[in-house]
Formats: sequence, C-alpha cells, structure tokens
Amino acid sequence: NKEDDMPLWLAVVLLLLALGGIALSRRYLRHDRSARVLCTVVCALAVLACAVYIGLTVLLVAAVQNRPPTLCRRNKA
Repeated sequence: NKEDDMPLWLAVVLLLLALGGIALSRRYLRHDRSARVLCTVVCALAVLACAVYIGLTVLLVAAVQNRPPTLCRRNKA
C-alpha cells in the first residue's frame, strides 16, 4: 500500500534528527548520566535503522536499474 511506505527523504530527515539528538543529549544532559546514556542509545538505534533503510533502498534501486533485459515471449492466440 502506497500510504504505508516511508519515503526516502523522510528517512534522511529522521537520520539527521537522530544525529542531532545525539549531539544535543551530550551537550545538555551532561549532569544526568543515565538520561544522557538512554537518549544516546535511543538515537543511535534510530540512526542505525535509518541507515539500514537508506542503504537497502539505494541497493534495491541500483539493482533494478542495472538488471539485464529479459526476453519476453508473447502468446499469439
């Protein structure tokens, strides 16, 4: 279903936001170690998920663009 698919641009935006979250948590949560670690872990998991999604999307698009032409037989009835 087209409405359920995540567009690539959204994955890139989420990746950048998660990277920013890591930087901001290290800056503003200096005094609360447990909150900083929790925020860093959550953001790192989001970065990992977005990076895998982007990588697999690029790989799939490259595979589709570079596939050899197929021979197609048409049935003449």
